[in-house]
Amino acid sequence: MLKKMFIVFSVLMVLVAIVYVIGYFLPSHRTFIKTATLKSEIEEVFNLVTDIKKQPEWRKDVKEIQMIDSTTWTEVPYRGTPITFRTASKQPYTHFEIEIVAPTNFKGYWVGTFTSVPNGTMVVFKEVVIIDQPILKVFSWLFVNLDKTMDEYLTQLKQKLQA
Repeated sequence: MLKKMFIVFSVLMVLVAIVYVIGYFLPSHRTFIKTATLKSEIEEVFNLVTDIKKQPEWRKDVKEIQMIDSTTWTEVPYRGTPITFRTASKQPYTHFEIEIVAPTNFKGYWVGTFTSVPNGTMVVFKEVVIIDQPILKVFSWLFVNLDKTMDEYLTQLKQKLQA
C-alpha cells in the first residue's frame, strides 16, 4: 500500500513539474487586438464604452458593476472571477485605457482608440494580460479565450448601438 501511494505521489509530482516547466516557457504577455467599423457617431460609441455603470445593460457577460470611486470599479461577471479596474487614461472621443487592479495574481490593461470615419467610427481595442506564475500561465492558455471574449464584446457593442 505504501509503495502504491509513493508511486501515485511521484506521478503527481512529475505532472506538476511538467506543467510548471511548460508554463515557464510560455510568454508572460498575451495580447489581443480587435478592429471594427461601427455605423454610429464617435461620440455615441465613446460614451457607451466609457459609461461603466451602464455596461450590465448591454453586456451579457456582466452581472453587475460595483463602483469603488469615480475611476475604479469591480466588474462582476456571471461566470468567473470579479475583476477590479481603474481608468488609466481618458481622452474624450479618441482614447480610453483601463488597467487591472485586482486580483493580484495577474496584471493587464485594455486600450480603446476611436477614430471618426465616413459613415461611422473605427475602433481598435487592445487587451494585454500579464501572468508571471508558470502554472497560472498554463491554465490561462488552456481555459481563457480572450479572443472570443473580445469578439463577443464587439458583437454586443454593435447590437446596443443598433438598438
